[in-house]
Amino acid sequence: MIHLPDFARLDRSLAAGDHRYLALVPSIQRSPALIRVAPDPSVRSRLVESASVQIRGGRGYAFVDVETPCIVLSEWYYQAGSDLDLYLDLLHELTHLRQLEDGFDLWDERFEYVDRPTEVEGYAVAIEEGRRLGMTDDLVLQHLSNPWMSDADIQRLVGHVDRFLNGGELPNIAQAREGAARKSRRPW
Repeated sequence: MIHLPDFARLDRSLAAGDHRYLALVPSIQRSPALIRVAPDPSVRSRLVESASVQIRGGRGYAFVDVETPCIVLSEWYYQAGSDLDLYLDLLHELTHLRQLEDGFDLWDERFEYVDRPTEVEGYAVAIEEGRRLGMTDDLVLQHLSNPWMSDADIQRLVGHVDRFLNGGELPNIAQAREGAARKSRRPW
């Protein structure tokens, strides 16, 4: 079991509804992972201060509602998910909020989920931080396992993430920067 530092601890006492990101992860500003989320200190500070999370009823995990914009966290996952998984997913979703500000389409259907540069970067933040905290490759694969990715998808995603972390290469980034027609999409 991985012992989480204070900056990664979540407040699990919040009710369903809208909350500041800092209410869920009060000491997140001390997390070294935020440098990967937003390298510029002023962007990073503003992002963390302004980000919000909506805890909604039902099952599911987490995603960004691009219309609000905010992170949506299922109440089930908030209550039942592991502290480590929630911390890493909240970093992943915070990365998406920054990408949204940068003009990226988070739901760009021109690319498969695991080939979207926005997803690769979001997962890279989570995986890099998980490894820094002591996650083994098996624990990383366990964290990545979910209903919408096959084992082959996960392996492709890990390859993309490793190429990004080792050399800054994101798949399909040039096309993604060109933009696509935005669609509103909510996974649940």
